[in-house]
Amino acid sequence: MRFLILIFLTALLSSCCPIEQETVDNKSSTKTFIQQPIVFDVIRIRSGPRIETFWNGEMPEFVFCKSSGISRTRASQGISYWKRLGYPITRVRYDVEGEECYNNPRYGTVLIRLIDNTIPIHQELGVTKVYYQTDTKAIQGATIYLIGGYANRPRLIEHEIGHSLGWRHHNRYLHIMNSEYDETGNDSSGVRYRSYIELISNYF
Repeated sequence: MRFLILIFLTALLSSCCPIEQETVDNKSSTKTFIQQPIVFDVIRIRSGPRIETFWNGEMPEFVFCKSSGISRTRASQGISYWKRLGYPITRVRYDVEGEECYNNPRYGTVLIRLIDNTIPIHQELGVTKVYYQTDTKAIQGATIYLIGGYANRPRLIEHEIGHSLGWRHHNRYLHIMNSEYDETGNDSSGVRYRSYIELISNYF
């Protein structure tokens, strides 16, 4: 009897499916992590002033319209500021009147005129509009618009002349090209004529 029971159990065990052994492949067992970008705060080196457009060759003629409200003294001081930085500005006209002061600038000129209702002024004390060739970035002409009553403020015309030459805002405290009038000063680092020529030769 015991022999029959033993045979029965042996037959029962041999008829069952064998237990599958789980094999672990080294590659399939390696966990895959989704790599998320890690963003670090970067300490930026303070870059110098930048230009995006420029006068190619001869400096423009500056035409100060009488209607702009800027005095000849302030206009002359503004020009002298950039001449001291090496800019070869030789053609300047003051107290100009007539149709010229109500149109777009002629080729090769920077026109300084009174603001009109076609120019959005917001909170600015002055606005400079630069006309340039899109392919070469060479400036063809520019207009500096001044608000009556503010035209003779210190550093304002110097700042706007900087824009007419192609310089962008540079928010270093007391720099002449600072975008905030109250934070402008006579710091002209990076905007001297030799830097201007250097930037043109490197980027254009």
